[in-house]
Amino acid sequence: MKPGDKVNWLYEPRGGYGYTMNVAAVVVKIGPRRVQIRAARHVNGVWVHQTRWVSKERLSSRAVVVPEVDNINQETE
Repeated sequence: MKPGDKVNWLYEPRGGYGYTMNVAAVVVKIGPRRVQIRAARHVNGVWVHQTRWVSKERLSSRAVVVPEVDNINQETE
């Protein structure tokens, strides 16, 4: 795994009762324990970009292109 890689983040919402969902993301930085990712969320009809630190165990590689995430420019953060 390296910066720029496309990944799926296995996200478990707070109070999700074991329910998980895959969130498309792009790797930004790699730390000793966690990985910083960029993801996009659809809120009130608008895509909102977020940067999160997540556990390496919650990431898997992704082959499918997701324009809302893969076309995020560094300047928009």
